[in-house]
Amino acid sequence: MIRGGKGAAWRARAPIALAVAACLAVVGLAVGGAADPLGGFAFSPAGHWVYNPQLGVAFHVSSGGDRADAQVDVPGAGPGPVVQGDTHGFVIGPSKIVEFGKSSLTVENTTAAPADELPVTLEVRGGPYVVYRQAGTIARLGESAVIPAGGPIGDVVATGDGKLWLQRTDAGLLCELPEQADRLSCPVAQPQGHRGRLTVVADRPVFVDTTDDTMRTIEATELGRPAPLELDVPDTAQLASTDVVGQLAILDAPGQKLLLVDTAGLAKDRPPVRPRTIPLPPGDYTGIESSGGVVAVVNRTTHTLHTFDSAGVPRTQRPIPGGDSKPPLVKGGDSRVYVDGADGAHVMVVDHDGGVSEVPVTGDRKPGNDQKPPPQQQQPPAATPQAPPPVVGDERKPVAPPKKPQPPTQQQPPPTKAALPASPPGAPRSVTATADDGAAAVSWGAAAPNGAPVTSYRISWAGGGKTVDGTQRSIRIGGLANGTAYVFTVVAVNRAGDGPGVSSRAVTPRAAVSPPGKPGNLAIEATTKHTWAKVTWTAAAPNGAPVTAYYVSWVRDDGSRRGSRVMAGNATTYTIQDIWDGKDIPFTVTVTAENSAGKGPSASAHKAPPS
Repeated sequence: MIRGGKGAAWRARAPIALAVAACLAVVGLAVGGAADPLGGFAFSPAGHWVYNPQLGVAFHVSSGGDRADAQVDVPGAGPGPVVQGDTHGFVIGPSKIVEFGKSSLTVENTTAAPADELPVTLEVRGGPYVVYRQAGTIARLGESAVIPAGGPIGDVVATGDGKLWLQRTDAGLLCELPEQADRLSCPVAQPQGHRGRLTVVADRPVFVDTTDDTMRTIEATELGRPAPLELDVPDTAQLASTDVVGQLAILDAPGQKLLLVDTAGLAKDRPPVRPRTIPLPPGDYTGIESSGGVVAVVNRTTHTLHTFDSAGVPRTQRPIPGGDSKPPLVKGGDSRVYVDGADGAHVMVVDHDGGVSEVPVTGDRKPGNDQKPPPQQQQPPAATPQAPPPVVGDERKPVAPPKKPQPPTQQQPPPTKAALPASPPGAPRSVTATADDGAAAVSWGAAAPNGAPVTSYRISWAGGGKTVDGTQRSIRIGGLANGTAYVFTVVAVNRAGDGPGVSSRAVTPRAAVSPPGKPGNLAIEATTKHTWAKVTWTAAAPNGAPVTAYYVSWVRDDGSRRGSRVMAGNATTYTIQDIWDGKDIPFTVTVTAENSAGKGPSASAHKAPPS
C-alpha cells in the first residue's frame, strides 16, 4: 500500500481513474455501434492484473501497457494468476480465490478454490472463468457458479457470444457452455480414434484433427466437412486460442517450428494459401498465443519471448524477467497477450502490432521498522538570573531584577464534537446466489453501518421475502420453482432506516441431477445376408441433466469382433460393420447413457443368426 505524499494522492485518485476508463470504454462501444443482443451492454476489461506474492499486492497494468496505475492489498493470497471481470478482480491462489472491487480497491470476498491445481483462466463475456482441467470443473467467478464437466477437460476456447467450447478427453466429446448456463452440453463427438485440438477462427469454434490432418467447424450437432491442413501436424502440437488474420497458429515444439495454416478451406470463399513453416531458434517451447494480428511463443530454454506477424516475419525477441519457471502466456479481455514474470514483479505486454513492453509492478517502497521516530519536543529551560554587566569607568547601567519563572500555561482540551446522527446503512457487498433443487443459497458481505449497527437484512425475490439478523451473511431459500429464474435483492436495515438494495444475478433452480436411466427399446436389426447390424434405442431418462453421450459396445459370443463407440447425447442409432463377416456367430450389444452426474445403468441385447 502506498502511503504519504504523491503516492497517497495517486492511490486516492486510482478508483476514479479506473471508473473513468470503464465509462470511456462504454462510450466507445456506443459510438462504434456495438450492441448487446440481450438489451444491455458488455465491454472487454481493459488492461491486466498481476499478483506480486512478495508484497501481497495485486497491480493493474494500464490498457496502454506502459505502467501500473492501480494496486490492491491482498495479503496471503498465494502465488497465482489474476483474472478480471467488468467490476471485480480475482486472485486465484492454490487453496482460495480472493475477490476485490476494481473501483473500491479493497478485498470484498474470499472463497475456497474448487480444486488443487493451476487452472486455465478466461476473460470473456459472461465471465470471468477458471477451468480446472484435471478435476473437470469450471468456475464462473462473481456468482460462485461451479459447473462439473463430468470428466477431464482438454482445450478450452471462447467465442464472442460468451460461449465456452471444450473437450471431454476421456469420452471424445466436444462440449459447449453458453453464457450464464449452469450445465454443460456435449452435442458433438470427435471421430472415433482421432485426436485433435480446439481453436476459434472468425469467431467460430474449429476442431483441428491431428490424426488425419484436417480442420472442421463445430456445428450444432456434428462436425462440418473436413478441410485439409496440407501438412503433417503432430498430436503434441499446440494451437493459439484464436486465428491470426485467418490463419491457424500452430506450435510444433519438438520440431522447433511455427506453422501458419490458411483457413480459407473451411468456407471455400477463395483458394487457400500454402501453409508457412517458420523455423524457431533451438530451445524448449512451452506456449503459443495470438492477439489476432501477431503470434507470441515462449522459449523456456533461453527464457525468451518471440513475436511474429501474420506472415511469419519475426517482430520482437525479448528476455523474460523474473526467474526460470515456466512463464504463462495469457490472453486478456482486451485481446492483448500478457506474460507474467514468475516473481510477480514484471509483466510483458504484447501489443496488436507485435511490439513488446515490459512493466515493473513493484510499487513504492513501504516504510520499514528501521525508520527513526520524530524527535520529541523539549521544554525550554527555566530562566536563570543573569550577572550584572561589568563596570566601565564610572558609568553604570541599571540592571533589571530577574523575572520570576512563570508556571506553564495549561492547555484547554479541544471542545468535544457533537456525535453525528446515524444514517441508513450502506449497500451489502458481493451479493451472490447459487441455485439448487427447488432452492437457492444467497450470500452477501456486510454493509457499512453508517453510525448505527445493522439490525437486520431483508432478502426479497419475485413471490417472497425473508428477514434475517444483522449478523447473518447467508440464507438458504426453499420452495422455489425449478426451471424459473430468480433474482435476489438484499437490503441492510438499522435504526435510521433502509439502505440501498443490491441484487444477485439471475439463477434457475433445477431438479437434483443423477445419472440417466437405462436406454429403452434396445433392438438389433441384422440378417445373414449382410455383415452389418443396425442398433437402435430410445432416449434414456435424463434425471435432471441432459444426456451428453451414449456408449455403445459389442462382442461376439466367442470373444471376437469386440468394439465400442461413443455417440452424441441425441443419438438413437448406430450401425456395426462386419459383425458377422461370413461367420454367423451370435453377439451382444450394450448401450449406456451418460450425463454430468455420470453413467447410468446399461441396456443389453443379444442377437443370434436366424435359423
